[in-house]
Amino acid sequence: MVSKLTKLDAEFHPLLTLDGRRLYTQFVRSLLVRSILLLFAVASAWAQSGDQPEQAVVQDLEHSSQVLGGKHGYRVFLPPAYATSQARYPVIYWFHGYEQAADVNAYTRQIAAYVGTHDAIVVNSGPVETTGVFPLYFPELVDRIDGTLRTIMDRDHRAVSGYLAGGFFALLIAGKYPDLVSSASSFLGPTEYSVGPNGFDVDYNLEDFYGNYDGVRTRLVTETGHFLDFYHRRLNAVWSVARNGHEAEIFDSTEPTPELAKTFDFHLHEFERPSPKPAVFNHADVYPNFTVWGWEVTSARRRPGVTVLEDVSDTGFRSAVREWIPGGATLPEVKLSIASAAIFAPGSSHMVTYLRLRDGYARRAPVRADAQGRLNFELDGDQYQVGISAAPLIAVTGYEIADAAWATAGQPLKLLIKFSNVGAGPSRPMDIRWECADKSVKFDVWTGGLAGLAPGESASVPVNITGTDPARAFLRFAAIAGATRSVVGVPLFPHADATKVFQIADGATVEVMRRAVATADVTFGEGNHDGHAAPGESFAVLVPDGEMLRAAELFTNDACVDNTVRGSDDWSDYDHSGASVKYSLPRIRKDCEPGHVIHFLARVLVPHAPDHRTRYLAIDVPVWWRPGEEPK
Repeated sequence: MVSKLTKLDAEFHPLLTLDGRRLYTQFVRSLLVRSILLLFAVASAWAQSGDQPEQAVVQDLEHSSQVLGGKHGYRVFLPPAYATSQARYPVIYWFHGYEQAADVNAYTRQIAAYVGTHDAIVVNSGPVETTGVFPLYFPELVDRIDGTLRTIMDRDHRAVSGYLAGGFFALLIAGKYPDLVSSASSFLGPTEYSVGPNGFDVDYNLEDFYGNYDGVRTRLVTETGHFLDFYHRRLNAVWSVARNGHEAEIFDSTEPTPELAKTFDFHLHEFERPSPKPAVFNHADVYPNFTVWGWEVTSARRRPGVTVLEDVSDTGFRSAVREWIPGGATLPEVKLSIASAAIFAPGSSHMVTYLRLRDGYARRAPVRADAQGRLNFELDGDQYQVGISAAPLIAVTGYEIADAAWATAGQPLKLLIKFSNVGAGPSRPMDIRWECADKSVKFDVWTGGLAGLAPGESASVPVNITGTDPARAFLRFAAIAGATRSVVGVPLFPHADATKVFQIADGATVEVMRRAVATADVTFGEGNHDGHAAPGESFAVLVPDGEMLRAAELFTNDACVDNTVRGSDDWSDYDHSGASVKYSLPRIRKDCEPGHVIHFLARVLVPHAPDHRTRYLAIDVPVWWRPGEEPK
């Protein structure tokens, strides 16, 4: 083929005669040079015309941080037009931990490429720490960035994101400061870490803090077969139904930040349609002092715990300080000061009702707004419903599961919804309406009747619910009483098979599985070690796993049981997830009569990384005789 083409070329091109081959060589060289020059010229023209992708302007900066007590660095990615325009830009805060260099290089290239073609600033901060003062640094960083760069200085145009530990931190920050950000995302972030002040941090599981994200849209990016896949699925199962505005996407990828541009597009889209400030919000915080949505909370708590605010609005709120959420013991010895947002007329007087939910004790007192328009409340860590109204004011203050010890997904559910009048005037009888966004959920009747209530008085209204998905982890619906709309959330559990194969450890030391796959001798509860649960004793339920035993987490609504104490087994060394497995240490109340049978749901996590197995078992524990009263 080559010789035939050469012959044809020789016939038609005189330069290719034997005498002209030298000329031909010179001609080809000249042609190649001209072609290369032409390619360079075209490439230069493309670059000058903007067809060549532009890169962000990257700057490494630092400032003196009062929160951190020293110099702290951060990196900013600026759009190419930043220096020549007067435009203001939204900001995505990117958090990182101690990742490998290859991962850092990968997401840095992606961030730079994205900012090079989008009107947004990205600020890279870290390495993050989840305990101590670092979680308190974000507001200061925001002030620094807003004060030195041309940003759009409102929460509607501010987002947080991150990778691995930085991903967890981004969701943590969005929940702690929902008034500062409108959206948050996590790339492969763990769902649990220790969080809080040094010395009294707590196990912070994002599943339990779903209520913190009122007004914030979130996105979780995961990978098929990732070592955190089990925890990601469990978080999505709760957040997708327990709150509004959560989405997740699973990629079949091994990249550290798969399709980062797609998630950054999510944030830019949220900047265009930010969620409004919630009219009613919830917040739980492991730090004793905090500010959220203009409300300020301070306390002298110097032990692990969580301060909980629920259903907060201009008509009142519910508060408590707990050892853990959702069901930890309250800490009534903690003194709690709460200042409302500046939403009242300065100097105006308001009648306030304080209803202690533990025993129904109510007191009323006028409170005058300060010069800023704030109302100030002095409470303790017990659970209170606080109403701000001289007229009647109806609030949902709790619920009970009737005819069952727990709520099973896919099964009919009967609830007794408790309503309380936390206003200063008597209420009239009224209809209660039920609403649920999930149209598959059905109520036996869509309205219920609530009798008139005196100030401080409470009453329950029954509601029967069907149609829940057997795979559903949470039920969320609204109870509407007059102008008040209260959201009720109920955890749901899968079907559980009954078993009699378990042990009671009431003060006994038993060899059990610890740290997922190791063993250790552990003393559980307080009692006489006889393997029975007697009044006044606390205990653990141990379930067989092959030839060994695992301590179970227990659920029940039985009034004979104080189920507010739990233990924790750290699995970090096993699956590197930062997660822990909880087990319960219930106590039988002293006035519980022997012979009473307590129905428990036992949940046991069996290690099988990355897809752990969760076992649910229904067990019955008879209340034994008190020491010295055993039958002969």
